[in-house]
Formats: sequence, structure tokens, C-alpha cells
Amino acid sequence: MAKIKEHTSPWIIILTHGDAGKELVKSAEMILGKLKNVYTFSLLPNMSLNDFTNDIKNVLEKAPKDTLVFVDLFGGTPSNVAIALSRDYDISIVSGLNIAMLIEADSLRENGVCGKELAVAVANVGKEACKEITTLFKNHA
Repeated sequence: MAKIKEHTSPWIIILTHGDAGKELVKSAEMILGKLKNVYTFSLLPNMSLNDFTNDIKNVLEKAPKDTLVFVDLFGGTPSNVAIALSRDYDISIVSGLNIAMLIEADSLRENGVCGKELAVAVANVGKEACKEITTLFKNHA
């Protein structure tokens, strides 16, 4: 009888300037409870690019296929590091991280969504979450 492979949810790795990622995870955990297999990496002043990259590599070495990497800003150092790492690791990268995206990513990955499908879904949630709400609510008053 063939052994059925157990589904491994993709991990979430967050790369940000400063501690923004750590704080965002804390906020999401206020809503969802403890997040499993979510790792944050903070690019801090005076940190070497090599140290930042090697810290991420150490986690990626253990990460399952289709791990999702969030970065705070497209084109910034965390984004560029993620792109470079994507040459050697099976990851999907999404920029512009916000709390709605993190919550959706956690939910979708627990339901078996992974890879490019997960990345596209959370990018769409990010776009939908960004609204100029003053006008929206003034028009409904």
C-alpha cells in the first residue's frame, strides 16, 4: 500500500525594515491566537547584509516547499534579498505586507492553499484592504 504524504502547510517568512514584521505578527496574534511557523527577520541599522541573508537562509533550509515570503516594500533591501534567495529556494514572494494579508495567508495555508495560488490570493487581499475610507463612509452617511 502506498504511503500517503502528510500535507505540510507552507511557512510564512516576513522580511522588514526594522521591527515592523514582529509587531505585525503580534497584532495578528491578538486576533487569531498564536501563529505557527511564522518567522520574522528585521533589517536593522548597522546590520550587515550578509548576516541578514544568512539568518534567513538558516530558516529556509528547514522550510517546506512553497513557503510564502512577505516583504514590506517592493524594491527595498528585504525585497531584493528575497528575490536573490528565490533562485535557490522554492518560495513565493509578496510585497506590501499588511495585517489583512497576514491573516488571510494563515487561513488559506491551513486550508491547503500554497505556492503561487497563495501568493496571488494574499496580494489580492492586500489590494482590497487598501481604501480611502473617509469618502467611502461620507457617501454612506
